[in-house]
Amino acid sequence: MSGASRKREVNDARRKRDASPVGGEFRIGFLVHDVSRLRQAVFDQAMKPHGVTRAQWWALAQLTRHDPRGGMTQAELARLMELGKVATGAMVTRLEAAGLVSRRADASDRRLNRVFVTHRGSRILERMITVGRELNATLLHGLKADDLDAADRVLTALRSRLRARLGSDGVTGD
Repeated sequence: MSGASRKREVNDARRKRDASPVGGEFRIGFLVHDVSRLRQAVFDQAMKPHGVTRAQWWALAQLTRHDPRGGMTQAELARLMELGKVATGAMVTRLEAAGLVSRRADASDRRLNRVFVTHRGSRILERMITVGRELNATLLHGLKADDLDAADRVLTALRSRLRARLGSDGVTGD
């Protein structure tokens, strides 16, 4: 066996041991974070020609996930995005300048502005959905259905446990 082959075999065995909950420290946090980070980077590349940054597409996604018809206050958006109100206000200003959102006074409290996704913003969101579906199809291609089901069950259980641990902070990620 060549030196390179032996080194590769040792590294493979070490990686397998390190990924095992019995033989070493289980790296779920690292793996989930790394997969998420890399997926976001690929998604960012795909959205760059549309002139939308990660923060902007995240804001648009949050706006449509939570009562797209009634809009959302900037404070609600800031809470969902886990950003400060000033940073969120600046982002909404950029989104508004790009024609992706509009701000309107709240019907019951004129001191509040509600943020709504515009028609142009909706078109960008449709593109985001298409890009996300294409990316998922590429990423998941060739993986066994049983493996995908297991991954879904495990990640769903972990999310539930983390939410329970956070308690009623209102931080849910949905």
